[in-house]
Amino acid sequence: MSDAPVAPERAAGDPRRRHPVASGAGVVVVILVVVLTLAYASRRSGAPAEDSAASRAGTSSGVGKTSPRSTAGIAAARPPAALAGTVPVGYPRTREGAQSAAANYATAYGSSDMFRPAVRRAIVESMADPGSKAGLLARADTAFQAQTAVFGLDADGNAPKGLSFVCRALPVGTKSVAYTPDSATVEVWGAGLVGLAGAGSTKPVSEAWTTTTLRLSWADDDWKLVDFTQKEGPTPVGGLQTASGAEDIAKAVREFEELRYAR
Repeated sequence: MSDAPVAPERAAGDPRRRHPVASGAGVVVVILVVVLTLAYASRRSGAPAEDSAASRAGTSSGVGKTSPRSTAGIAAARPPAALAGTVPVGYPRTREGAQSAAANYATAYGSSDMFRPAVRRAIVESMADPGSKAGLLARADTAFQAQTAVFGLDADGNAPKGLSFVCRALPVGTKSVAYTPDSATVEVWGAGLVGLAGAGSTKPVSEAWTTTTLRLSWADDDWKLVDFTQKEGPTPVGGLQTASGAEDIAKAVREFEELRYAR
């Protein structure tokens, strides 16, 4: 499987593009697919069990769920209060804590900061499992360096003059696939925005929907990323609204900051 990010058109004449953090032959990969953004809490020491009634009740969060089961799961999750650079860290050793870590790691990995070499390294080191750190760093370097040229960015990740580069991951929901106090597998479903905003852009900001599967381990008193894969969809029906002009998108990018905490 190739891990180079891709931004080609999906089909001839179709302007929609895949999110850059793609992994796999033609499959968009994220940690975020471009997955994208980033805030945290005091770390919990020891090996607390996740066996509370609230933890057992909620194994996932998502859009449109209002049952007591999902509500209990959401209530059990709490935002971390510590930051490692720009990445939220310090999650509880619970099923919900693993889901929060996965959502935020995908957001951070899918941010435009990943196109900046020095910042990219700091982001990956903040969330990577010690045993997987070297591999994840190499994978990220290969993927984002390739995508830098596609969007015409310079070596520091800056957009061409007069344009703003947009790359943001927007988690919509999470699902716990497997969980033990020492390891977890979480799926993050969401949208990514990527492109160049501004008048005259030949790569307008487009959306891509993906499901990213993240494998986490409990290490250094926190949930850490071991590996991730991504696939396209599920993709909602579009076309309910008229697309905004380039200047409106560029203005929104300047005025609306990226989120730091996704769940």
